[in-house]
Amino acid sequence: MDKKDAPVVGKDKLGREVRDLSVIKWWGVDRKEIEWYPKINYERCARCGLCFIGCGRRVFDWDDKEDKPIVARPYNCMVGCQTCANLCPCGAIEFPDVSYAKRWVAEAEVLRKAFEIMEPIRPKLKKPSDDETRLV
Repeated sequence: MDKKDAPVVGKDKLGREVRDLSVIKWWGVDRKEIEWYPKINYERCARCGLCFIGCGRRVFDWDDKEDKPIVARPYNCMVGCQTCANLCPCGAIEFPDVSYAKRWVAEAEVLRKAFEIMEPIRPKLKKPSDDETRLV
């Protein structure tokens, strides 16, 4: 299933379409099995909304009552992505240690699957001819 095939579940506070991306498996693994998503440390949060505005997967929404961003759709987060944390000017967004994501890369055999996907576009290595192997 592709992102565009995920069901639309509504709109966010800015009126942007929101899809339930948790229904899309991550390398064959049910996304809800993987506890990879941001948490907001509100003691550090400036409530600028950069995480809410910038996340293209609509993980965040805006709490009007508290006037702050919230993690509304945690399983929409792409496993391994930390863009919101990297951009947060206050360092208020936290993720599990990256070793957790790397463990899932190993368990889901992502590296093998990636090589298989890339195979058709990689140049083929020329095998040496018999004459060339005798020169060595």
